[in-house]
Amino acid sequence: MNLPERTYTKKDLQNAETKGQIVGWLQGGGVVVGGWLVVGVIGWIPTVLVLGGIGYVGYRLLKPSSKEQ
Repeated sequence: MNLPERTYTKKDLQNAETKGQIVGWLQGGGVVVGGWLVVGVIGWIPTVLVLGGIGYVGYRLLKPSSKEQ
């Protein structure tokens, strides 16, 4: 029988949720700061073109093909 090694309390779960939210905010802030630095270094036009290309490729990959319909 596979029993958990430990039973987690409500306080443990709340602490884990809070820590997860903090880590998420830090990651989001890091992405924003990193994006701001990239735009500052290479400029807006290449950034917009690259993001547009990534969006197009993602759309083509996720769009259902006409053969499936």
